[in-house]
Amino acid sequence: MKKLLFSILLLVVGASFGAIIMWVNSYYPPAPYSQDAAAFANILKHSNVSISDDNYSCEGKPVTTVGAVFGSIIEFNNLYKRNMLSYGCINNTCALSVSSCMPWQSQECGSRILKFEIDENNVIQTNTFACIDMP
Repeated sequence: MKKLLFSILLLVVGASFGAIIMWVNSYYPPAPYSQDAAAFANILKHSNVSISDDNYSCEGKPVTTVGAVFGSIIEFNNLYKRNMLSYGCINNTCALSVSSCMPWQSQECGSRILKFEIDENNVIQTNTFACIDMP
């Protein structure tokens, strides 16, 4: 009986310790990757490029430049204590996004996405910039 109680106590303490570590860790941004920093600098080189009306479906200020959308994503990320930014490329389509969704939320959250395409040489195709707001 003592072994069973000790095992249960050990399991509860371990689960509680793990949950606390994960909660604390969620407030720290991921390790800074030089690839992401280089990609962000590459995006910002095109900050004066206007996003066409067909590719702009974001709410808020009607300023439709890449720099304004990039700035709004960073500003939106700074509203929270947690880092909600994500960046990645799949099949020559890249996206920088920020989300307001917490893991426990299934409603009342959204995302802003700056999407663009790159060619075989990793050069951004400036006519493919798009801003998307997901409710």
